[in-house]
Amino acid sequence: MATKYFETADLYLSAAICILLKIEPIFRVENGRTLFVFPISDDLYRAMSVFNAGIELNAIEYAQQIKRLRAEMLMRRSRAGGHGNE
Repeated sequence: MATKYFETADLYLSAAICILLKIEPIFRVENGRTLFVFPISDDLYRAMSVFNAGIELNAIEYAQQIKRLRAEMLMRRSRAGGHGNE
């Protein structure tokens, strides 16, 4: 059975998933947007649920993860020829 994937452009959700599941996303650029791609699993759905419910995350760790993912997102978008100033 082929692995299915969840894709999102939500930087903040992606950072939380990375922290909660201790995994890194796969990146995909589409129409000038960088998407964060994660394999679908029960753990992924639980992580998304607790994030949406307002789980407390370590602020420093969360901010560092956001910065790292944002830098990666911008680098990949510029490589793919995307435009935009963020």
